[in-house]
Amino acid sequence: MDERRLESVSGHAQEMADRAGAYVQERARDMSEQVERLTGRSMESWTRDARRFVQQHPLQAVALTIGLGFVLGKILARD
Repeated sequence: MDERRLESVSGHAQEMADRAGAYVQERARDMSEQVERLTGRSMESWTRDARRFVQQHPLQAVALTIGLGFVLGKILARD
């Protein structure tokens, strides 16, 4: 691959990464606003509580994660 083509591909990849990052940040802001509107608590508050739970109850957190993943997998795999 010649130098110009490599620079073009690299520039295009960087542009796509920047656009994807901006999209994800926007969706995260939207989700945070919805969580606060629905629950009356900020996303930071939920995150802090979740971290505290995982630190205090690591085995239960792993079991809960596995169980939730299993249930979601079954729901999403339905035809």
